[in-house]
Amino acid sequence: MRSIEITDKGTLERVDGILRLSWREGQTIGVEDAHCAVAAIDALGQGISLPMLILLEGVNFTRESRKVFPSQGSDSRIALLGSSPVDYVIALFVLRVSSLPYPVSYFTSSRKAMTWLRRGTGPTPEGKP
Repeated sequence: MRSIEITDKGTLERVDGILRLSWREGQTIGVEDAHCAVAAIDALGQGISLPMLILLEGVNFTRESRKVFPSQGSDSRIALLGSSPVDYVIALFVLRVSSLPYPVSYFTSSRKAMTWLRRGTGPTPEGKP
């Protein structure tokens, strides 16, 4: 396992070929934090497109930070994991407003998110956008 601390608000880990971005609950993620996360993704990815799990639970994102995404080639697919209506709204913004070059899906189950990431293709098992 390799890990990078992102500002003082989160951690990015690479475990078994999957990136896991964990933001600390209660944090507000600004544009600088988002850019630091993208740099960490590039560093741990080492030029390889990897699937990534992003934990959204209990985190707030500024409008500007929601527009910062990993570049094409950094990720092969992204699973957004949350549990609240606020988490779901954040995920909807990512899924509907942003035109991303890789599949992105929202989950409330870590197990289902990891299964989807490992499978590599197909619709979201929970039927969420």
